[in-house]
Amino acid sequence: MYQVKFNIRSYWRAGTGRGGGTLLDEEVHKDVYGLPCLPGRTVKGLLRRAVYRAEKWGLLNKNGGDAETAYLTQCWFGSAENRLENEAGAFSVSDAVLDKELRDYLISLLTSRAEKPIGESLRQGFFHQIYATAIEHKTGSAKDKSLRGMEVTIPLTLTAQLSVHPDKITPKWFAELAKCLPLIRAVGTSCSRGLGRVTVTLE
Repeated sequence: MYQVKFNIRSYWRAGTGRGGGTLLDEEVHKDVYGLPCLPGRTVKGLLRRAVYRAEKWGLLNKNGGDAETAYLTQCWFGSAENRLENEAGAFSVSDAVLDKELRDYLISLLTSRAEKPIGESLRQGFFHQIYATAIEHKTGSAKDKSLRGMEVTIPLTLTAQLSVHPDKITPKWFAELAKCLPLIRAVGTSCSRGLGRVTVTLE
């Protein structure tokens, strides 16, 4: 089992499309305990896009054989000719979550009747609220009814587990995948607004 680490250096948000009552227009994705989490499908999508770009830009080794080079994206992450015929790839990834020791500690608090208030207080510390409004260019003032509230997660490090199916991979896959990871510059939504700046590493 390998690990993909996301060192997120700014506020970030894995959007859900759900609002949070009267104060928040958008909440962030959380795990079943309400803790920060980057869904596995998002992790896999980030990795896939990075490999695809590296492949298209000629950054990957071209001496490993056709199946390992010309079609790395499909070999590693699977392909879908149509909705009914999906071919599995070489990699499976889990959700990216907090460090195990920290997460286990928080879960123990959140599931304890006596310690739950402490756990909820600590859990709330992972999330902040930010607000933005549209500006009227002619007047320089805020547009009427344009204020939006968004929930964001604080900078932290998350880890996803990466499983490898050996019959669909080559010996040099680790170095080749690691070479693609710097192409992942941000995670989550609102990246164009400076959210989700990240460094991704493979261990």
